[in-house]
Amino acid sequence: MKKRRMEIEGILEKLREFKNDSRYSGRLYAIEENIQFAEAMKSLPRYVWWLLTRASKIDGSRLLELTDFPVEEWDVRMHKRLIEMERKDRPGLVKPLADKVIQSILKENRPLILANLGAGGMEVDRQVISQLLEKKYGKPIIFIGVDKSPITNKIAKENLNFLGKAVEIVDVENLTKNRLEEIAKTNRGITVILCKNDIFNLGAEFPPKYFDLVYNSLFKHHLTEESDKDKLDKIIKEISKKSLEYDGYRSWFHMIPQSIVAWNNPVFLNGTIFSMLRYSGKINLNFSKVSFFKNTGHYLREI
Repeated sequence: MKKRRMEIEGILEKLREFKNDSRYSGRLYAIEENIQFAEAMKSLPRYVWWLLTRASKIDGSRLLELTDFPVEEWDVRMHKRLIEMERKDRPGLVKPLADKVIQSILKENRPLILANLGAGGMEVDRQVISQLLEKKYGKPIIFIGVDKSPITNKIAKENLNFLGKAVEIVDVENLTKNRLEEIAKTNRGITVILCKNDIFNLGAEFPPKYFDLVYNSLFKHHLTEESDKDKLDKIIKEISKKSLEYDGYRSWFHMIPQSIVAWNNPVFLNGTIFSMLRYSGKINLNFSKVSFFKNTGHYLREI
C-alpha cells in the first residue's frame, strides 16, 4: 500500500507541474480532473465517493488519460499492464478483434499486407501471428504497426520478441511505399514492420485501397476532436480494402469490475476508467455492421 501511495503522490506532483506550465494551458480541464481522480485513488471510500458524485459529471470530450501526457514511466506502466490483461483468456480483452483478423487472413489465403493504426504494444498482432504459426500458415504476410510513440515502439518490439526467430521485425522511422515493396519482394513468411508515420498522412503516402486490411484497437477514443475521428475514418476508407475498428462503449456497470482489477496499478486504473468516460454511448454506435461484447464492454465495427 505504501508503494501505491508513493506512486499516486508522484502522479500528483507531475500533474501539478503540468498545471503550472503555460504550454498546457489548453489542457487545464483534463489536468484538474486527473488531479481529482488521483486524490480519490488514495483510499477506497474516497474513490467510491468520486464514482458516485463526480464521474457522471465529467465531460469525456475534454478528458485526457495519464498516458496522453509526455511521461515515459506512465506509458510503460500502462502498456505493460494492458498487455498482461490482453493476454489472459478471460475476459479475452482483444480476442474478438484477433479472431476476426485471423478469419480474414484464412479466407483470403494469399499474400497480404495488414496495417494496425495506433498499434501500441501490438498484442493483437502477436496473438494473430501466434495462431498463424501454430496453423503453419504458408502465405507471406506483412504486419505494419503504425505508432508515433518511441516508447510504445520499444514495448512492441519486446512483446513481439516472444514469437522467436520465425518472425522478422523491421524498424523504420517513416515507411514509404518503395521501402514496403522492397521488404515485400524478399518476404517469404511473416514480417512485422514498426514505423512512426503520421496516420493522418497515410493517404498521401500510399495509393488508394493499398492495404488488404487496416484495423485499430482501443485507439479511436484517444482522439479528442470529432474532426480527427472523422478524418481517421476517411483515411482508413481511402487506403484499405477492408477495415476493422475495435474500441469500447460507455458502461457504468463495467466500471465496477474494472476498478477491482486495476486498483493496485494507479496508472492502469486511470487509463481504464478515463477511457470508459471518453467512450461513446452504445446508442451512438449505430453502424451497419457492428458487434457488441457485453463481457468486456467493447464493440467491433466492420467496414
